[in-house]
Order: sequence, then structure tokens, then C-alpha cells
Amino acid sequence: MSTPGDDAQRDLEQRALRNVRALVDKIEATDASQSKSVRWQAAVIFAVVLALLALAYFATRSFTREPDRTLVLPPPASAPK
Repeated sequence: MSTPGDDAQRDLEQRALRNVRALVDKIEATDASQSKSVRWQAAVIFAVVLALLALAYFATRSFTREPDRTLVLPPPASAPK
């Protein structure tokens, strides 16, 4: 049979274990939300860089003009007889 001191000790140990478990759950939740946040930020940065590159490409494409090309064609060959 257990003594009242043993029961009190067991209750304290169980409370301490529940507190530790609650802290672990809180830390895991915080880590998960930070990981999501970092992935979201990376995706936004990637999208912005991609948009800027596309804008720069189309800007250089539309403002640079290729010089007119002159095609030199050989004279037609004489007609066969």
C-alpha cells in the first residue's frame, strides 16, 4: 500500500510531465509556423525576382530595335533554251 507522501510525489511527477509535454507541443507548433513562414517568404521572393526578370526581358526586347536587314538577291538565271 502506498503512503500519502508517495501519492503526492506521483502527482507532482505527473504534473511536471504534463507541463513538459505542453512545452514540447508549444515549441513544435512554433517551429512549424516558423517553417511555414520561411517557405512563404522564399516563395514570395522567388516570385518577385521572376517578375522583375520578366519585366527586364520585355523592357529590353521592346526598347532595343534590330537594324533593318537588306537582302541581296542574285539576279535570275537566264531562262533555259
